[in-house]
Amino acid sequence: MQVERSYGVAERREAKRISRERDVMRLRNGEISASELNERNGFFSALDRSKARVVVWRGRVKLDGK
Repeated sequence: MQVERSYGVAERREAKRISRERDVMRLRNGEISASELNERNGFFSALDRSKARVVVWRGRVKLDGK
């Protein structure tokens, strides 16, 4: 049976606020360094970079009439 999931903006906002507060406390207590926190919270942190590859390098687009 598939469970329907919903996305609530208010709930997500609250979750992010709690996460930020927890991160600040961990930094203040010396439990994590700023660089470790940046790595963990970074945009690509959830991706396995060892499996990434460049598909197009320096792709060019030609627009008609230009």
